[in-house]
Amino acid sequence: MVGWQDKRGIALPLTLILLTVLTSLTLAFLGLSSTEPTITANFKRGEEALTLAEAGIERAIWALSNPIASGVTSPATAPYNGQQLATLGSGAYTIAINPGPGPNDRILVAHGYVARNGVVISGRPGALAQPDIAAHRVVQLQVTAGGPNNTVGGPATPNNVNLPGALTVAGPLQVSGNSLVNGGDQANGTPNSCAKKGGVTIRDKTLLPDNTEVDNTVNLGGSASVVGAPAQQELGYTDFSPYTFGATQLAALKALAQAQGTYIQPSSSSPFTLGVVNGLTFIDTVNGQPLGTPPDPSKLSSVKITGANNSGWLIVMGSIRIDGNVTYNGFIYAHNDLRYKGTGAGGIFGSVLTGNVVDSVATVVDSDSDASGNSKIYYDCVKVANGGGALSPSLQGDLTRVIVEVTKGTWREISN
Repeated sequence: MVGWQDKRGIALPLTLILLTVLTSLTLAFLGLSSTEPTITANFKRGEEALTLAEAGIERAIWALSNPIASGVTSPATAPYNGQQLATLGSGAYTIAINPGPGPNDRILVAHGYVARNGVVISGRPGALAQPDIAAHRVVQLQVTAGGPNNTVGGPATPNNVNLPGALTVAGPLQVSGNSLVNGGDQANGTPNSCAKKGGVTIRDKTLLPDNTEVDNTVNLGGSASVVGAPAQQELGYTDFSPYTFGATQLAALKALAQAQGTYIQPSSSSPFTLGVVNGLTFIDTVNGQPLGTPPDPSKLSSVKITGANNSGWLIVMGSIRIDGNVTYNGFIYAHNDLRYKGTGAGGIFGSVLTGNVVDSVATVVDSDSDASGNSKIYYDCVKVANGGGALSPSLQGDLTRVIVEVTKGTWREISN
């Protein structure tokens, strides 16, 4: 009799069970090994499609940053309307630049595609058909195109200069003596070819720190004259705003001047005499920081110019006083106000803009009543664009670029 402890004959069933388990595991691993390359290939193609979509986003940001080079004149401009394939290696992408929630906002939507083996995508005018697609990813991003670095410049062609004319003032203006502001001529008796030919443009009102508004006016005295089409005009805040510099544009101009070695930070708000040089010159606030809101008058710089014969762009984060025989070809910007009383044979050939950010003190263009006075501003939009020929091609390229900022938290992958 065999006792219950007798284990003879159990080895065969255990072996068969073990063999069955091992066979099942082997078949499972074989199945995994056969599908793993497919899974890996699909993952790789998906990542390639995502990379292509991100390449499309980068292309769109470049296009918005360089509107002249890219030809982007509206969100619907091809190839930025989502209807044209851009091939890249074995894949392609489309990019659509759509309007955003704000006037300067844009929504970028990029599709990245990887084609199936044997599918030729080069030269195709539109999106890939579904049977041709091995992988497809879609990325969306919001950006703000904050306007050109220079706001008023552009390439050296008159129609791309965004200024209304010879003298643009965000406050009151006084023109007296035998001064001349001429929006129609680039020099005495020589008509310009500018798209706009305004003489004087002012902002109609100024908001004071106590939140009261004052009306701005143009006062002509003596034998002073203002010429242009129109000779004088007033614009409201909204219409005037595109001609002024924002904080982002000023920061960009400051950085460019620092790179050029033509950046100056004064040690105090006391007036100092500037030795004018050619090219882009940026005179900063006293502490090198933005003025803030409301602006602090004690941080404004104060520049005096008593003689010069130069060309370029002069940007002053404060006020400018010009006395004497001064000739300047290009663009002069005073973040606050300007007092110009020229003598001799000088003049400003280009354009002048004042921001009047602190007070309602008038910008003044004055000269002596006799023939020795010579405060003259002629509008030359080409000299504005190229700084009277003193801006290098690379610097001009930097000035025409638009500042594009990615809105934080808006990058996301969306369903295809």
